[in-house]
Amino acid sequence: MKIVGYLLFAIGMWMMVAPQAVLGIEQLKWMAEYAFPGEALLGAIVCAGSLLLLKNDSYQLEGKN
Repeated sequence: MKIVGYLLFAIGMWMMVAPQAVLGIEQLKWMAEYAFPGEALLGAIVCAGSLLLLKNDSYQLEGKN
């Protein structure tokens, strides 16, 4: 599941960066051509959701057996 989490995180980051690429350097302006309205907000939601798949469940609380 962690691989899916990392993949979703990367997709979410792409979705947040792509709409703002029109303001950046010339070589990255092509990213903005593939952006749709509301993509940055949706990207933030995807990134936040991916963190649920990346959480570490292998820890134990002290004093609990």
